[in-house]
Amino acid sequence: MQNTTPCASVIAIDNGTLHSNILKNWHHYDHHNNFRSIKKYFRNDKPALIVACISNEDDEQLSKQVIHYVREGLSNQDTRIVLVHEPSFDLDETHWMEDMQINGCLLADEEKRCFNHSALNREIDTFLHIDNNRRQHDAETDMLMCITQFSRANEPLHELLKTFSKTLESLCYSACSFHLKIVDQQQGRLDYCSQQQDGLMETIQQILGLPNLPQYLQNTLTEKHPQIDLLPDNVQFQSLEEKLQCKIGSYLTFPIVAYDKILYLLIYFIPESHMDKVSMKQINIINKASEQLTMLLERREAENSLKKQYQRLQNALVELKSTKQELQHKEKMASIGQMAAGIAHEINNPLSYVISNFSSMDHYLKSIMQLQELQSEFLSSIETGQDQKIAALKNTISQFEEEEDMDFILDDIRAVISDSYNGLKRVKNIITDLKSFTYSQSTELELCDLSKVVDESIKLLSYDMDPSITLVKAVDELPDFMAHNGLMQQVLTNLIKNAAQALIDAKTDKPTIKVTAQHIEASIIIRVHDNGPGIPGEARAKIFEPFFTTKTVGEGTGLGLSVTYNIVKKLGGDIQVDSQANKYTEFTIAFKDVLQKH
Repeated sequence: MQNTTPCASVIAIDNGTLHSNILKNWHHYDHHNNFRSIKKYFRNDKPALIVACISNEDDEQLSKQVIHYVREGLSNQDTRIVLVHEPSFDLDETHWMEDMQINGCLLADEEKRCFNHSALNREIDTFLHIDNNRRQHDAETDMLMCITQFSRANEPLHELLKTFSKTLESLCYSACSFHLKIVDQQQGRLDYCSQQQDGLMETIQQILGLPNLPQYLQNTLTEKHPQIDLLPDNVQFQSLEEKLQCKIGSYLTFPIVAYDKILYLLIYFIPESHMDKVSMKQINIINKASEQLTMLLERREAENSLKKQYQRLQNALVELKSTKQELQHKEKMASIGQMAAGIAHEINNPLSYVISNFSSMDHYLKSIMQLQELQSEFLSSIETGQDQKIAALKNTISQFEEEEDMDFILDDIRAVISDSYNGLKRVKNIITDLKSFTYSQSTELELCDLSKVVDESIKLLSYDMDPSITLVKAVDELPDFMAHNGLMQQVLTNLIKNAAQALIDAKTDKPTIKVTAQHIEASIIIRVHDNGPGIPGEARAKIFEPFFTTKTVGEGTGLGLSVTYNIVKKLGGDIQVDSQANKYTEFTIAFKDVLQKH
């Protein structure tokens, strides 16, 4: 039985020959029999499937080490892992499935060879499906980010189109794309081709019969919106397919329109092998991208026209022009393209204390290495029978351990690693949650230790919070509460951070932030209260809107509270704000009827 997806990489791990018996005549794979080679492999590749072959205890130990490294060390949940073991070697399959997070468990029985190969094929297909979905999400995000460049960047249009075309090419699985600059409604000029091959531009020009446009392209010019269709039967594409080394099945045309005039026509050739991957979802995204590009290009044309008029004004109008540009810049900040700045702002704190841990780790490692050298010298003296040197070294080692406090170092290393791991996990969670502005995702609920979440949030902020601020924690003993620890920590971090910023900006006397949590009837009520300047009434109604900020340009993105609002709603809660000028601001989060719901 041959696998239908030869592009997916497979690795097999064991210390014997079980892998060759199981995977014979099935799929090309790389075999590894030690942990070091596995780690080296993962530096350059992400396999679709790991087949852990177990026939003895050594195989079992190697498999556990590799699986723990993949799932925990690399945080890789995508690669599929299947356990194959000899019938005579008994394994606790439930433990491997639940605790070790493997995806399947098979018996290395010759009679089950076809079944086993079929099961392994399904795992590879599952990986490719997951990988394809992630690729599509990334392509959609890149396209949205790229579109925003049309409103912010100053590059010529044809240069911006090259960047945009790469993202669209990835989204629709194109083998080749090119741009036609429209001279008039009937003619076009080849302006750009994504593939840099000798003679490719001439081949495309020959196939299209330029400068006159073929009828199937003129349809797009007439309708002025993207179209995807099969290749026309009366056009010969063999010469192009030979250069691209693939069979072309369909094409996508994407018009660049401004003020009802087509400036460029972007054309993408889609291989037959990828036609089934282009769904209505991609087509809808492409259509929406076309509409947004039209609006942004028209806006850009209008701005360019205004700039030309400004140049004709006298020097007395320079200040007015500067003010106008600043207002335009503020408007441009209200785009999804500012997400990058928002992410950098959100992850700064966890990264800071992760980085600070490195200095401690460096000192600890030096001490451990020095101790290791002394112990090695001690062992050498024992082997050579140098009694006097043995006694001296023994005293030296004891004195060194006492001076360096090695017991503390060994304990603190674990704490430093744990803190760093939690900080980096927080960064990952923040980035994942900020993607909610690009595409929706589900949130898996878990038992939430709210008191611990509050402690971690305060610790996260302590590295750069002004020491004059007093933080008060008053969390009652709460029942089991279904939420999401990472998301709850982000909510509290945002609220406490905003409160601290407001207190410092207002130079509040005895600045205080109080975090309380109560169990009232069947609800969990969380409050973040500060004695700061309060929020003006006109701003209070807009604070949860994406990109709304009262800060000056460059100081804030307006994402913090909108992300907080998004998370609370996603977890089934409600968030309100109460404030009085020069007295206080209090955010209240309520999760009602949580005991009945969960």
